[in-house]
Amino acid sequence: MIAIDWGGTNFRLQVVNAVGDIVYSITRPIGINQSSRAELEQCLLDAIIQLPAQYANAPIVMSGAVGSNIGLYETPYIECPVNPYQLVEHLINIQVSDVNAFIVPGIKTHVREGLPDVMRGEETQILGWMQQASRAELKEALLCLPGTHSKWVLVKRGEIVDFYTAFSGELFGSLCAHSLLVSGTQIHDETAFLQGVKVNTRDTFLLNLMFSARSRVLAGLHEKNVSAAYLSGVLIGAEVKAAMKLYGKKKNIHLIGADLLVNSYTTAIQIYQGKSIKHQGALMAAKGARLLANRFLVNHSLERRA
Repeated sequence: MIAIDWGGTNFRLQVVNAVGDIVYSITRPIGINQSSRAELEQCLLDAIIQLPAQYANAPIVMSGAVGSNIGLYETPYIECPVNPYQLVEHLINIQVSDVNAFIVPGIKTHVREGLPDVMRGEETQILGWMQQASRAELKEALLCLPGTHSKWVLVKRGEIVDFYTAFSGELFGSLCAHSLLVSGTQIHDETAFLQGVKVNTRDTFLLNLMFSARSRVLAGLHEKNVSAAYLSGVLIGAEVKAAMKLYGKKKNIHLIGADLLVNSYTTAIQIYQGKSIKHQGALMAAKGARLLANRFLVNHSLERRA
């Protein structure tokens, strides 16, 4: 089957075999946020056309912002708690030219003080994680999916029961591009990143800590070209600190995502005396999409027999 994870900044197509392994992939920097509907449709058609012939007619499952109100087709949100079979029941079938595909619905919840929260795309990665999780982990586990809008997800009894979003990734990108906190060419510096994480141990307002990315340069405490690394540490440190206060210190926090970002979160979690286990985000998404496709095909076959 073909799994497409399409978010705000990137398009990723993966051909997944029967056991959930990725056998072919295409990645393009074409995000939902920067493209018109016509451009999105053309991107999808171009990617399908380029597929090797043996994959051309495989079932297509799409997840992420592609199903949002700025995507190809808006799918409804399902209220927590959510299990994998509910997602299968709410897959939305769409037709783009002669391409037939299914979009995974989003998930919503009401967290602290009645505030709503939503996710799109991460639910498919979580399903992939569930397939390889132990019985004890499915009973209760805390997951973190770092990204543009990071998700902290509580799983209990094999269901997604609660989650909250941290705006850290998009905030970091916006501050680097449009604020005085970061200027000039930047390099990644692990020391500066660690300093940013550790500064959160102080009882200080986050907005003040963010400004220290500039004030520390003016005071000669770090070079201008590591301000982004320091600011990244400030934001990730604040996110991890808040999540561990909210959910408590679990035995392990399961990190699902790209290696570079997951490594940064691993470091931050360690500083706050937490432990984590890494999972490759693209692989979890592929396994989750495979599960949805398999279950849908089984259900469809049963319906036809009935």
